[in-house]
Amino acid sequence: MWDVAIVGSGPAGASCAAFCALAGWRTLVLDRARFPREKVCGDCLNPTCWPVLDRLGVSAEVRAAPNGRLSTVEFIGVDGRAVSAPLPSGERAEIAIRRSLLDHILLRRARSLGAEVREGETLLSVSRGEHWQIATEQSVETARILVAADGRNSTVARLCNLMPRRGRDRVALQTHVPLPRNFGDRVVLQLLPEGYSGQAPVGDGLLNLCLVSRPRDLPAIKCWAERQFAIPTDHVWRTIAPLARAALPASQPGLFLVGDAARVVEPFTGEGIYYALRSGELAAAAICAKDHRRYTAAHRRLYAGRLWVNLLARSAVLHPRLTTNLLRCLPNEKQMLGLLTTKVVRL
Repeated sequence: MWDVAIVGSGPAGASCAAFCALAGWRTLVLDRARFPREKVCGDCLNPTCWPVLDRLGVSAEVRAAPNGRLSTVEFIGVDGRAVSAPLPSGERAEIAIRRSLLDHILLRRARSLGAEVREGETLLSVSRGEHWQIATEQSVETARILVAADGRNSTVARLCNLMPRRGRDRVALQTHVPLPRNFGDRVVLQLLPEGYSGQAPVGDGLLNLCLVSRPRDLPAIKCWAERQFAIPTDHVWRTIAPLARAALPASQPGLFLVGDAARVVEPFTGEGIYYALRSGELAAAAICAKDHRRYTAAHRRLYAGRLWVNLLARSAVLHPRLTTNLLRCLPNEKQMLGLLTTKVVRL
């Protein structure tokens, strides 16, 4: 009998597992992947992540891993006009680190605190009687608490009949390519006629390159990237869809949803990893307090002050030409970008 079974071991699942194990709860983590592995992600660690990483005890290890320290964010309109704003500096600077490295660090920490982590186990079914019964290809386990940390296409949510109907949306592509010469220590958010691109150096001479577009525009935006970054046409990209999805209830008795399994935010804001880490921590606190409503309330507060930024970003990237024209007309557009940047990366 496990106290807590967590499906998914990305930042949300690993964070929740580490904090539960630290509190003495018998914790099991299941993931269909084998680590280390790359994942579709912008790879950016918002400065708001550092307090959570401090509490997990992994900040020094994350800083020591290959990464790119980012000093500015540069916004490029469809017309090529660029506006930039500074990012926090010092130990709390924003960095970009490959998910293969970050997830491995977090999962290793969860293991060191006593969580049992099983890789390469695909969830087949969940059922609930007095306790949860979780079946994978290799085993059947029983747990008092179940945590869904398995992403926007959560298998747990689907098996529990919580997943909303999938609508038409955009697709994200991601890869790592050689860092262009003189790219600098910036993260680039570039609007394109077909969607947008995110670019950030992640260390080891590599650039994280993300593309987002509607399915019909995918060939065109890939052609743009191939020309811009000298990428071979047979290059393999990682992909994920849908990019957005309706929010789900964060918890109910005995069941917690963390990270993208609960709510998906616009990747353009770069806040996904923070929401994953923090929601995992908040869920663990509510589990230890034996009060799922505590997590529901805390989860609501976590997003409350930031969702308007997410909505603004989503509107901007869905209408790139309109956004570009609007920025042209606004006075002090650099100051406005600075204010939005401060809002997103505030500590």
